[in-house]
Amino acid sequence: MPKSTVLKSWLTLIFLSVIWGTSFILIKKSLIVFSPVEVAILRVAISGLAFTPFFIKYWSDHEWHRWKLYMVVALSGSAIPAVLFATAQTQIGSAIAGILNSTTPIFALIIGMVFFKSTITIRQVSGIALGFIGAVGLIAIDASTDDLGGQIAYGSLIILGSVFYGANVNIVKEYFTDVTPLRLSTLSFFLVGMPFWLIIPFSDIPTKVVSHPYAIYAVMYLTFLAVISTVFCLYIFYQLVQDTNALFASSVAYLIPIVALVWGFFDGEVLGMWHFISLLIIIIGVYLIRDNPRKQI
Repeated sequence: MPKSTVLKSWLTLIFLSVIWGTSFILIKKSLIVFSPVEVAILRVAISGLAFTPFFIKYWSDHEWHRWKLYMVVALSGSAIPAVLFATAQTQIGSAIAGILNSTTPIFALIIGMVFFKSTITIRQVSGIALGFIGAVGLIAIDASTDDLGGQIAYGSLIILGSVFYGANVNIVKEYFTDVTPLRLSTLSFFLVGMPFWLIIPFSDIPTKVVSHPYAIYAVMYLTFLAVISTVFCLYIFYQLVQDTNALFASSVAYLIPIVALVWGFFDGEVLGMWHFISLLIIIIGVYLIRDNPRKQI
C-alpha cells in the first residue's frame, strides 16, 4: 500500500477517535433531558433525515433486493448500540463507557473467526483473553470506591454494544466491498431512521423540547451525534474498512478511550488507579489481536 494511503488511513483513524471519543460525553449531557430510548430515537432519526437528499439522488442505484442486509448494517452499527450505550450511561460515567468500548476489535476478531472464517493465531487468542480480563476487571470495580464502574449490568450493556460494532465491521467488509460508503450509509440509515419520525410525535420528545430549559443544548448535542458522529464518521469509517480491513478499522478503539477519559476528567468524573490498569490491559489485548500490524495495512 502506498505511503500516502497509509498516512491517510492513520489520520482517518485519529480523526474518528477524537469524534467518537467525544460521543460519550455528549450522550451523557443529552440524558439530562431525554430518556435512553429517546436519545437513540432522535440520534437515528436525525441521521436518516440527513441522508434523505442522497437517498433521493441515488434512488435508481439502491440495491433494493438487499434491503434487509442494509438494515442489519444500520441496526448493528448505530441503532442498537445507541440504545445500549445511552441506557448504560444512566449509571456509568462517559469515561468508563469509552474504555469498555475499546473491546470492539476483540469482538471483531471473534465474530470474524466464528462467522466469516477468519484465521486466528495463538497471539490473538492471548489478546482476546487479556481484553476480557481488562473489561471484566473494569466493570467489577466497586462503585463505592472510585467511580460508577461497579454497575456490572450496565457495564455489560457497553460490552454488548461493542459486540454489535464488531459484527458491523465484519458485515461491511464481507458483503459491501463493492458498494460505495455513501450509498451504503444512505440506504441503511434512511431505512432505519426515517420510520422513527412517525414515532416521535407520539412520544414525550416534543413536550420535553418545548418545556425543558436544557432541551436546546440536548438537541444540539444529539444533532452533532447524528450528523457528525454517525452520518459523516460512519461514511468515512466504512471507507476505511474497505481501504484497509475490519481489524485495522476497529482499532479506532485504541484512541477512543483516551479522548473519553479527557472529557470525563473535565466533566468531573473520578477515576482510580484500577480504571487505568484495566484500560492498559484492554489496549495490550487489542494490540495483540492485530498480530502483525504491518502486514494488515
